[in-house]
Amino acid sequence: MHLSAEILVPSLSWLREYKPRFLKPDLLAGLTVAVMTIPQAMAYALIAGLPVQYGLYASIVPTIVGCLWGSSAHLISGPTTTVSLVVFSTLSALTKPGSIDYIQLALFLSLLVGMVKMILGFARLGALLNFVSHAVLTGYMAGAAVLIAFNQLPGLLGFHQHHHGLMFYQQIGSIIHQLPQVNGITLLLGLLSIGVIVGLQKLKPALPGSLIALVLATTLVSLFNLDQHGVAVVGDFPRSLPPLHLPAMQDILQTSRLAPGALAIAILGLVEAVSIAKSIAAQSRQRLNINREFIGQGLANASACFFSGYPGSGSFVRSALNYSAGGKTPLSGIISAVAVAAMVLLAAPLAARLPMSALAGVLMVVSYGMIRKRDILRTVKTTRGDAAVLVVTFLSTLFLNIEFAIYVGVLLSIGLHLAAVSHPRIHSVIPDPDTGKMVDSNHDEICCQMEIVFIEGSIFFGSAEFVLDDLQRRLRNHPKMANLLIRMHKVNTMDASGVNILELLLEEIRERGGGLFFAGVNYRVFEVIQNSGLLKDVDATHIRTTTGAAVRKAMRDYFDPRICAACPVFIFRECTELKRANWEIFGQGVQPPRLATDNESPGDSDRFKPDDTAVAARSEKGKQGK
Repeated sequence: MHLSAEILVPSLSWLREYKPRFLKPDLLAGLTVAVMTIPQAMAYALIAGLPVQYGLYASIVPTIVGCLWGSSAHLISGPTTTVSLVVFSTLSALTKPGSIDYIQLALFLSLLVGMVKMILGFARLGALLNFVSHAVLTGYMAGAAVLIAFNQLPGLLGFHQHHHGLMFYQQIGSIIHQLPQVNGITLLLGLLSIGVIVGLQKLKPALPGSLIALVLATTLVSLFNLDQHGVAVVGDFPRSLPPLHLPAMQDILQTSRLAPGALAIAILGLVEAVSIAKSIAAQSRQRLNINREFIGQGLANASACFFSGYPGSGSFVRSALNYSAGGKTPLSGIISAVAVAAMVLLAAPLAARLPMSALAGVLMVVSYGMIRKRDILRTVKTTRGDAAVLVVTFLSTLFLNIEFAIYVGVLLSIGLHLAAVSHPRIHSVIPDPDTGKMVDSNHDEICCQMEIVFIEGSIFFGSAEFVLDDLQRRLRNHPKMANLLIRMHKVNTMDASGVNILELLLEEIRERGGGLFFAGVNYRVFEVIQNSGLLKDVDATHIRTTTGAAVRKAMRDYFDPRICAACPVFIFRECTELKRANWEIFGQGVQPPRLATDNESPGDSDRFKPDDTAVAARSEKGKQGK
């Protein structure tokens, strides 16, 4: 099999089409993201139980690899809050956080996570994430935005205790309790950053507002030594590039103990990364290749192992900042990684005086932009199910662990979908007297010998019981009706459970001396009927392309002429002739079927009476039309 260069290195496709005008926005966006990455990466490393430099290392090579092999133009890979928490919970049960063994296991864990993600990508299981609906993404984005904003309030207000591990409602209480400790200078720097960003967005949207705000805040801290007056700054960090690393045999022997955590991190990371990528792609109108994104995320995590990083995923904040800062292509992410490496080596003293409140201000603006008000209103107005999914996902993001919020939304989406498809619409239809097209019947307008039902939806294990109950109820309501015609034009799929209920219906109808007929069966459903053996039981001639053909087949083979003679209802065009016992409308020499025994006489009125003697004939216009 021939492998092209673009299959091996997908980034060649966008590199070949790269336009010079993209360089400036990509450069500015990359630098802005890099400034945001340094404090975040260090904080996330601490959450994972690792020294801060490993968060920086995880933000360099894995970010570059994710950009080169992924499909999103804006997704920034690296350490994240949720993945860091799961890393800590996985490894802290095995060894002491921060120890040499702990670090070695963290690096090897990233390799396992990468392998799981790549396997899922090569197996083309990206379609599984299609179950993450738009309502789930919108609710998750809004909830994450609120969490990000509240997580930045302590830094904006200058609190010394941030309480990162608290739940949302606990954070609110903690913030209210600490309000007397607000640092005025810190708050002013944060508000200044917000003001600069918002002002430039309105007056000069082409300028990199976030980067300008951060440079201005850092300059003020440096000029007036504000860090000496209680203003929290990023501080010093290690000045070294990621050292090369190879897994040790003792780490490989821990594979069985690390495997459950690796699987959980891989699934969570993919849901997180793809959800972020799809959310931003919906705004940027970019088409994603989900399987390629799986592989890109897998390679990014695997590379982290060999370049002293720990497991990561796509970052909500950094990806949203990359998009809002004007990034055009994955080059912005590569630039951010290179800039992080350069800052680690060259600009550590300058970045060390970056005020945390300025970063908090930037994140406040980013989080506000993540709340897509127009999408929220549209989703809420679309259907009650979409509104419920959005609200539940939003609240789950706030009040549950964030890693479970998407799962809750997805499960609710699937549950509502299954509830809908398990109750297909089933309604009686009759031909319109003027056009002959099938229309919904009124309660008193039904043929005495056959009911025509239209099923709209699939007949599968989830809906089979509902379909059976509905059709059996219709048969019970008309105990003398012997025939049933099912229009299946809108039945797209059927499985063994669907075949089983049709067999039960066929058995009941045959006991009445009638037949079961079908119209408009598509090829896939016909194959199921054929392969299951139901075709032989039903009789292939009972399956017709059109409803009219199926009706005429039922009339010719199963309609009792005495019932037609006594029936006061005119449903079909053929009714007038059948009431006159003129069966030759189906062909010369055709005789009516003999359903009664020779000992029965036409005077046996109970057998041949219509089900409802009070049924009135249709309008004269309808009779004439027939």
